[in-house]
Amino acid sequence: MIKNKFIGQVKEYNRYGNIESGDFKMDLIDRKILYLLSLNARLSNTFIAKRLRIKRETVSYRIKRMNDEDFLHGTLALLDHRKLGFKNYLVYIKLKTVLNEKKLLNFLLNLEKVSRIKNCSGSYDIQIVLTVRKEDEFIDCFETIINKYHNNINSYDILEILEEDFLGLGIVLDNEDTKKLFLCEHKGSTFEKEFASTQIIENVSLDDKDKKILDILRLDGSISIKEVSDKIGIAQIAVKNRIKRLVANGIIKRFMPLASLNKLGYQWWKVFFKFRGLNKSKFLAFLKYHPNILWYMRLLGKWDYQFSIFAKDNAEFHKILDEIRVEFADNIISYDTIIVFNQFKYVQRVD
Repeated sequence: MIKNKFIGQVKEYNRYGNIESGDFKMDLIDRKILYLLSLNARLSNTFIAKRLRIKRETVSYRIKRMNDEDFLHGTLALLDHRKLGFKNYLVYIKLKTVLNEKKLLNFLLNLEKVSRIKNCSGSYDIQIVLTVRKEDEFIDCFETIINKYHNNINSYDILEILEEDFLGLGIVLDNEDTKKLFLCEHKGSTFEKEFASTQIIENVSLDDKDKKILDILRLDGSISIKEVSDKIGIAQIAVKNRIKRLVANGIIKRFMPLASLNKLGYQWWKVFFKFRGLNKSKFLAFLKYHPNILWYMRLLGKWDYQFSIFAKDNAEFHKILDEIRVEFADNIISYDTIIVFNQFKYVQRVD
């Protein structure tokens, strides 16, 4: 069961103190389990055990240890906000001074339409995402923030998130090991068959029961069908069929675990790029198959793309950045980077 302490949050670093958590020791079995969960967090312990040729009890114990030591913080269903009728606006803020940053962060935490908050260092100090139905809602909320803290805000950039996705945790394994751990599970409640045949549908009609299911899965992606059935009072087969449709229609993009990679010695950077003449398919394939790139966004505004790089030090980060700059040298107009300290809030709106 997901721990409420970390619902939708991954605490990486504290700007106001030292790194909060010690190293988490993982052997090859742990890493393989985590990698399989990153492919689909609904994989059963039985399937993982068979895939790795170990006992089911061993898998259960290893996952419990990851949770008990605050390395894993549960799972979630990643939703497509645009298919749910929302707009996500990404706002980056540069402060005049970080002395009053805590007050601003506390204020932002209490705003319902602010769905994500991070603090960082570099060209920006704070990143927020505002999730709204209409542009007017964004303007009203944003003006509230600016009017209250204009004395402490030096500048800001506003971008709309057009597309985003989690790219997996290939970072925890060598390439040879990841090649051996492809998924072949199409039974049970993993919904792998539906993920493999996702349809491109712009407008999807949802009723109250669909929204209740999404509301549960967005906080606990690995919850059993029976538990969902008990919570909303409809038959298990009806729950399963509704989730199948939500996956097939692309509303549920994937089921993923939440892990604090800082416990494995990684730091979190975000990289922004402005391109011209970019081959999008080639670029996304590059991101997908690079083990250190875990998340990407396609944006409208100052930057075309933002993605997350996890590296163990500055040297490794710049090596990865140089790989990208060489590979897409003919397309890059400009780029920038920031280092992320904390993710204070991550909420997916359903209604």
